[in-house]
Amino acid sequence: MSRAITMLFFVAAFLGQHAFAQQHNHMWCGISREDAAIIQQRLRENKAALHNQPVITRDIRYVPVKFHLIAKTDGTGMVAKNKVLDQLCILNEEYAELGLQFYIKGGFNYIYNNTAYSNHQATTNTIMTFQRDNTAINIYIPESASSPDQPGPGVVLGYYSPFKDWLVIAKSEVGKAGLTFPHEMGHFFSLNHPFLGWDHEQWEQAEHGNPVMMTVAPDGVTPVELANGSNCETAGDEVCDTPADYLFGFGWDDCNFTTQVRDRNNELLNPDERLWMNYFFGCNVDDYYFTDMQQQLILQDYFSSRRNYIRSNFTPTLTEITEKPNLEYPANTEELGFFNSVELDWAAVPGAEAYLLQISLVPTFPSSSLTVYDEVVYGDSKVITTLDANRTYYWRVRPFSAYRTCTEFSSIFSFKTGSLVSSRENELVELFNVSPNPASSGQELTVGIRSGSTFEGRLTMFSITGQLVRDYGKAAVQTGANTFSLPLSGLDAGVYLLALDTEKGKLYQRVVVAR
Repeated sequence: MSRAITMLFFVAAFLGQHAFAQQHNHMWCGISREDAAIIQQRLRENKAALHNQPVITRDIRYVPVKFHLIAKTDGTGMVAKNKVLDQLCILNEEYAELGLQFYIKGGFNYIYNNTAYSNHQATTNTIMTFQRDNTAINIYIPESASSPDQPGPGVVLGYYSPFKDWLVIAKSEVGKAGLTFPHEMGHFFSLNHPFLGWDHEQWEQAEHGNPVMMTVAPDGVTPVELANGSNCETAGDEVCDTPADYLFGFGWDDCNFTTQVRDRNNELLNPDERLWMNYFFGCNVDDYYFTDMQQQLILQDYFSSRRNYIRSNFTPTLTEITEKPNLEYPANTEELGFFNSVELDWAAVPGAEAYLLQISLVPTFPSSSLTVYDEVVYGDSKVITTLDANRTYYWRVRPFSAYRTCTEFSSIFSFKTGSLVSSRENELVELFNVSPNPASSGQELTVGIRSGSTFEGRLTMFSITGQLVRDYGKAAVQTGANTFSLPLSGLDAGVYLLALDTEKGKLYQRVVVAR
C-alpha cells in the first residue's frame, strides 16, 4: 500500500462485506502504519510539551501556504484558480477558532509536467522536491492524488506525507466545503484518526465479535480503546476527548451511528460522528469540529521547533475586500474591430493585491476547455493576444489578496472580436493617442504621435466591423511630438478604429463618435 494518507471510494462489491455499510459516502483513509507511527510519535511529543509548557495564546497567527498548481505539459488540466481562492477562504473559516489563518505566500506556483499531473508520486523526489517552498506549508494539486501503481480500488482524494511534510490534494477536492482539506491539515499538525489501529480494517461482527474482546487493534500494535475512556492516554489515537471508534464511519450515510457495538467491558461504544479527523461524511459541514484537546495539540505542534519554518511573524495585508470590480473596456456586448491584441480594463478595488481574470466561450464559466483564459493579473488591465477572430467571449474579474480570498467576481461582460490585426508594439512609435474621445461628428479629432525617428505613415478610419470608412492619407511623422487634425464630419454615431499604418505594422486607437 502506498505510504500516503489516501481517500478511497470503494466499489460496491467490497462494501457488501459490511453489515452496516449503506449506499453512499464510502470513503477510506488508508494511512500506512509507518506514516501513522511517525504522526503518533509527534503527537506524543506535543502531548508531553502540552503538559510541561502548554501553549495558552489564541492570538491570530498567519501561516504561509504555497499552492502548487499542476497542469499537463501543454498547460491544460490545471485546477481553476477561483477554486483555490474559495478553498483558502473555507480553510480559514474552519481554522478560525484555533487562531490559525492561512495566506498565499508569493502567489501560486505553476508546474507544467505530464508526469507530475497524472502520476505525481513518480516526481516526489524530483520536480516536487525541487519546487518545494521551505518557508511555507506546501500543497500540491495534481489531477489525482493517486498514481497508476496505487494498489486497491478507488480514487485518492488527498494525503499528508510526514516524510516530505507536504499535502497532496486532488483537484476535484479543491474549492468545496468538506473533510479533505481540514482533515489533511489536521494530520500535518500531528493529529491521527480517532480509530487509529483500525485504519485498514473496519469492525465487522463476524470478524471481530460483539462485544469486541480484542486488546490490540487489527494493526497488531495499537491498544484497543475502551468506551469509558479509562485507557485513552495509551490506546487508540491517545486523545482522551475523542471517543473510542473502530472505524465505524466507513460507509455510514448519515450523522447518527446506531449500530450497537460493545467493547470488552460490555459497554456501548459511542463514536463522535462530527470530528474532522473521523470518517462520518453524512454530517452537516458546519457541525464538524476539532475537540479541545485536538485544538491544543494543533497549536502545540505549530509552536514546536519542527514548525519554525512556517512561523515568520509576518502579517499579510488584512484590508477587507468588500467591492466587486467594475468592468470598463470593452463595454458589455461591444464589437471590436481586431482580435489579436485586446486590452481588458477594469476599475481597481480597495484592498486588492491581484485580480483573477477569466475569459470563457460561455457565460457559465465551466472549469473546462471552454474557459480560454484563467490567470492572475497584478494590475487593473491586461492585453490578451490569444483570442480568435470574429468570436464572442465572456469575461469577469475577481479581486483578492494573499489573505483575503472570500471575494466575489465582477459582473459578466461579453465582447465580440473582429477580423483586423492590431499591432500594439511598433518600434517607430513611442506614443499614439487621440482626443477628445468620445468626440462629436462635428468636431476634429486630434491625433498625437511621438516618435524617435522620421517616417511616413498613413491614417485610416474603420468601422467596428472592419470596413474602411475614411482614408486620411499620408502622415509625415517627424522625430519628437507630432499632431494631426482629422475631421469627423459625416460619420454616424458609433465606435470606430483609427489605424496608423507604418512599415513596421499597424497601430489602432478606438474612437467613439457621439451624436
